[in-house]
Amino acid sequence: MEAALKHTIRESDLLRERGPSQRCPPTFLGIGSMRCGSTWLYEALKCHPDIQLSESKELDFFFMPQMLKHDLDWYEAHFAPEDGGDPRPVRGEISPSYARLKRWQVNRIAELLPGLRIILTLRHPIERVWSQVLYQSGFWERKDVRQISPAEFLRKIEKARNKLSSDYLRTVEIWSKAFGREAVHIDFFDRIHDDPEIYVNGILRHIGAATPWALPPNLIRKKVYATNSLVKHEREIPEIVQWYIADRMVEPTERLNELLEGQVSSWVDEMRTIRGKTRLSWRILGELNRIVLSVPERLAYEAYHAVLDLRLALRWRTLRKSYLSCSSSIA
Repeated sequence: MEAALKHTIRESDLLRERGPSQRCPPTFLGIGSMRCGSTWLYEALKCHPDIQLSESKELDFFFMPQMLKHDLDWYEAHFAPEDGGDPRPVRGEISPSYARLKRWQVNRIAELLPGLRIILTLRHPIERVWSQVLYQSGFWERKDVRQISPAEFLRKIEKARNKLSSDYLRTVEIWSKAFGREAVHIDFFDRIHDDPEIYVNGILRHIGAATPWALPPNLIRKKVYATNSLVKHEREIPEIVQWYIADRMVEPTERLNELLEGQVSSWVDEMRTIRGKTRLSWRILGELNRIVLSVPERLAYEAYHAVLDLRLALRWRTLRKSYLSCSSSIA
């Protein structure tokens, strides 16, 4: 509590020191997706001399509760120099939940910060979904993942946060339409393992930081946070869960592959093969899960977000008016 209070006081002091003519908006956003190496990327970018990252990795300002509690001055304080000097040329945050934002929310961000550069990392859909449901079960809920039934895993796959984080095509289309396709840099989780310096330098070029840049040796050696180490127990993906993810994701992945000009064709081929191994019992359970078992939570989610969207829309109107008014006076 004391540390949080000191941090809040420091941010307020920064705002008073820099004044309205020294705004420090972010120049880039890392938008996810979840379980795609965003923590490793955050630690890597923090080491680059051109970049000012938020002290907290996941600010989530544009996602939900933070925007209702704070204003844009609070947000920009996270990118201001602590010594009161000139801000660094490249500033940003990494919040994987941004991949789940709705089109109207992303459009609002583009209205306020049209020059943002966007970073999106994609992971094989089956690997990503399985990593997320294990993380939710074993880390958040503190369950022994070895004791969870396949049917319970299927219900978790249908949770909105999982489905939206998996819908890469939706994310790419929404953010590309708002900011322009050239503003969205897409790379792949596997490259962090295979060649992390190529992965990072591609991002640095996109966001305008100096390249080439050598990663600190400890980050080259460091393993991206493995789900099994976080949940304390290993669990192989059940066949029915693997099939269910492939069955649900193969068609959007096919469309994504067309958009990315064949870059994920291996994902498509693998998921087609897995889907082809279907059993009647799997299909019955899958339809039961999708149509019946997951419905109550889906309805509750939609009702909650209908109210939240209204609150956010009103909040956006206030923030936009005050921010644009301040920007006009500075100009």
